[in-house]
Amino acid sequence: MAPKAPASLAQVPLTQKLLANSSPTLDAYVAAVSEYYRRSRSLAAGTKKRSQLVLGAALGRAAATELRRRLPRLTARTTETAVAGALRVVKADVSEFHKLDGLRLAIEVKPINLAVGRAIWNRFGDIRTFAVNLHIKFPFAVVGGILAIPTFEWKEGRELTTDHLIRRATERLARSAGRRNEGDPPHLLEGVAVVAYDPHSGAISDELPAQGTGLRWEEFIDAMVAAYVARFEGVEEAVKAALTEDGD
Repeated sequence: MAPKAPASLAQVPLTQKLLANSSPTLDAYVAAVSEYYRRSRSLAAGTKKRSQLVLGAALGRAAATELRRRLPRLTARTTETAVAGALRVVKADVSEFHKLDGLRLAIEVKPINLAVGRAIWNRFGDIRTFAVNLHIKFPFAVVGGILAIPTFEWKEGRELTTDHLIRRATERLARSAGRRNEGDPPHLLEGVAVVAYDPHSGAISDELPAQGTGLRWEEFIDAMVAAYVARFEGVEEAVKAALTEDGD
């Protein structure tokens, strides 16, 4: 039997365009996910599923693109990669492994498309579990979580704002971010990003999350870079120097 052809993305051309973009920007992701969200009610089930997979992967690549720009030596993978944590095997959307340290970087991407109120809390639990599982086994790993949330949802044919749900969630998410060193509790993450976007305008919200919460995209990237540099910058050089001294 011939393999089944993948569902068409012709109705969501911006999502289709992301397939060929190895280094998308956050703006490109937001434009595509906004187009998808506006049209999602008229899409076939197969197209919806494929769109969600393509969009989630693109958001991971957008994060990796920003991190590589700041950390040129980063060798992060942007395909789902199995990682054996302390409790179970998980799939990291962005990851870096190193022969000296094992897992150095892991990011879980959790877009929210439907039932926003319920999904936010499920995703909140997902990223905390992800962090605990990996930090227990790899205490030095820089672990991040990314949630993408539309600023409205449809319920019974009506468009309802999700701003109040996002505000409530960010209060708790802000307390889950900011793991500054390997001795901090394992359920905390080095960085959490909340990408709140308006599907009508195709733009990121200027107000949600608030500046200073540590949850805006640029704050997330800053936190991940700072943690990575503090733990791994210069490690290779130090090892080489130590080996040279031993050789002497």
